[in-house]
Amino acid sequence: MHATNDCLFNNEFIQAQIQKSLSKTIIYDGSVDKAELERNIISYYEKKFRAFTEEHFQYDFIDLFCGAGGLSVGFEHEGFRPIIAVDKDLSALLTYRFNRPWLSEENLIHDDIRELVKKDIFPHVPVIVGGPPCQGFSVANKQKKENDERNDLYKFYVHAVKQSQPKVFLMENVEGILKLYDKIKCDFENIGYIVCEPLILSPKDFGFPQSRKRAFILGINDKYKNIVDELYSVFKISVLSKITGTKYTLWDAISDLPELEAKTMKNATNVESKRWGYTIAGMSVTSTPYSRLINEGIPDEHPLLNHRSKYNNERDIQIYRLLKPGEKSDAESIQDINPYKNRANIFRDKFDKLIADEPCKAITAHMYYDCNMYIHPYQARGLTPREAARVQGFPDDYFFLGSPNEWYRQIGNAVSPLIARILAHGLKNVLKRMKADD
Repeated sequence: MHATNDCLFNNEFIQAQIQKSLSKTIIYDGSVDKAELERNIISYYEKKFRAFTEEHFQYDFIDLFCGAGGLSVGFEHEGFRPIIAVDKDLSALLTYRFNRPWLSEENLIHDDIRELVKKDIFPHVPVIVGGPPCQGFSVANKQKKENDERNDLYKFYVHAVKQSQPKVFLMENVEGILKLYDKIKCDFENIGYIVCEPLILSPKDFGFPQSRKRAFILGINDKYKNIVDELYSVFKISVLSKITGTKYTLWDAISDLPELEAKTMKNATNVESKRWGYTIAGMSVTSTPYSRLINEGIPDEHPLLNHRSKYNNERDIQIYRLLKPGEKSDAESIQDINPYKNRANIFRDKFDKLIADEPCKAITAHMYYDCNMYIHPYQARGLTPREAARVQGFPDDYFFLGSPNEWYRQIGNAVSPLIARILAHGLKNVLKRMKADD
């Protein structure tokens, strides 16, 4: 299932997805020439991916529950190559493949991992990564079930590790998964892996513009039990040495993106304009310190993608205007028109205007439903998918496929690629130490 030198770029797949996206689009104000745009964007990706070679990669890995590929973005940055990625969300898997056109269809498995573990499908690799769906553990889930079946999905991760026998694995999840830590540790011990003390990390601790705590659980093959403490120390020191405290804010992340208005045309998902933004816009050059950080390794001139606003009614737009940054649903200024004012004890955060000069609150898949809790600090609208992707740390030329609501879900479910870079660097140091012991 490995990519080969003559198969690093699938031009037909890239072309088909760009053409499909543009064919759905209706340019309301005639501000974009779709034919010219299509030529320019396809040309951009042809140049980018044809210049991409296997020399970039040092280690292979498998990405379970890969989603749109946030973990993989960071791991690829550090020289890891995904050879298998698994997810049951088709739009997320299409996004994953578009941004890795050197992978063939057989590398990307659209299936429920509960079915896959019945098959002998996972080859040996040095590393397995992934985050089982976390809704059953999430503190944001107000309707938790005592025996939520999603809480058992980590067991299929265990099965894949048993089959592949990697040197190390890294499991990501919300902090709530640690309620099952003892059980998780025992299950992995039963297949020959030592589970290390979890690290609780947030992007803002490393200077990135988002407050989003997640648990990361490192597992080490007990072949290395004699040096396991040293290996964990290597990983932990490598990761924690990158902690800097606040450096980038929400405004650092999004200030250079074009201003937009909330869409006011109802039932017009595919209608786009200069005022409301585009699925695919023209080429742009960004030069802020933060954009240079997330775009490291891509051309300075690159496409502007997935930067378009959601529909809002006039009442919500007026609420967005009246709120000051940092204010929520209980703000006095909106009580005359707040539809949730009689349930303020439940819906205090239903409207939340973000603060520009602080890290952003955690980007979540809830943006799939509405962006009332992610109101732009200066513009009367919610954050766009591209702005959410910026906060997460995705490169600007990372194209999200599917519907606009699916873009939000993919971005909100992803691991921050910037955090993934740091974790991947730590694992690379662990693998180097293991090599010395092999």
